[in-house]
Amino acid sequence: MTRILILFSFLLISHIGKAQLYSDSISVNFFLIDECRISQNMSAEINHVHETFASDAIQFECYFPNSSSTVEKIEGFLSDYQIDIPYTTDYDKKKTMHYGASIAPEVVVYDEKKKEVLYKGRIDNSFDAVGTRRRVITSRDLRETLQAIIEQKEITTKETQAIGCFLNIQKQ
Repeated sequence: MTRILILFSFLLISHIGKAQLYSDSISVNFFLIDECRISQNMSAEINHVHETFASDAIQFECYFPNSSSTVEKIEGFLSDYQIDIPYTTDYDKKKTMHYGASIAPEVVVYDEKKKEVLYKGRIDNSFDAVGTRRRVITSRDLRETLQAIIEQKEITTKETQAIGCFLNIQKQ
């Protein structure tokens, strides 16, 4: 009985003493262009990730930095692809430049309390290059990142190359 109590006490103390790798305030920031075919093709995965991981601790936002993405076009895109995530235009490029986004679709996972980029890049490896879709998706980078955050495990891949349409990063 004493051995069991000692083991239980050790497990309890080691769990309590473990530092949290990530805060309870994570943002998942998608940079999209409504007219970009790859943004359109990634909508199902965006929806899946949102439905699976959205919580009080993990918040989602879509940014549309190109001025060609009017509110009407953005709302049409979100409606057509059934994306139910808050959005904002980013015509002044503040968020785009803050997160260093340059491609659509691109995602940046950010720890809001620690002010740290946890992951930046592609959503998954659906595309090998612009216009070249893989037959088999072998890496679901965003899912893996968010799962690691939930489990408080080290994120193994912190950055990947996003493939898609270039964002117009010049300030208007």
